[in-house]
Amino acid sequence: MTRRREVEVGRFGLEPAPGGLRLVQSLVNTSLSGHQGDPEQDLLAKPGTANEWLSRALAEWSAVTGQHVAARTVRRADLEALGAFREQLRQALRAHAAHIEAPALREPGAVSTFDIGVTFHADGQLGYGTSASGWQQVAGLATAELLLARAAGTLTRLKTCSAPECGACFYDGSPNRIRVWHNTQMCGNLPNLRASRARRSAT
Repeated sequence: MTRRREVEVGRFGLEPAPGGLRLVQSLVNTSLSGHQGDPEQDLLAKPGTANEWLSRALAEWSAVTGQHVAARTVRRADLEALGAFREQLRQALRAHAAHIEAPALREPGAVSTFDIGVTFHADGQLGYGTSASGWQQVAGLATAELLLARAAGTLTRLKTCSAPECGACFYDGSPNRIRVWHNTQMCGNLPNLRASRARRSAT
């Protein structure tokens, strides 16, 4: 008898993105759009929960990428910047449903520079990472993974839910890359129903 493989799930019941991209997904999913700053829902609202998340996320990133990462912590002073970076990622990755008006993007802020290093090992393997600390360590590693995914052609599969109050980050494994909701029943039913009614009334 074939043993059924259990699908690994992350926060909000979502299957983790492949490889290092799950660090980006995990960062965005430290909150939903409607819970930013809520200590009960936002893992970056307090240093304690932020560092618990960071420890798990970096350990998982190291395990799936095979890259070494030095243990770091974030301080209270890091949380605002890390939260702002998270929301920039959420907006940049947002899936757009044709019948849902896209939210206005925030005005671009100052350009941030992140420390990303590349190492050539004696065995021919290529390593990458960052020597930065605090929120810039997280942002640097996430940026590196976005660049690698772009080069591999998988970046367009990492999306955030079109529901404005949700914004959960998911990996779209569909053949045509057409998913716009992290969960159609939870976030897509009402908008899709309204769109269907609008189409019928227009005919």
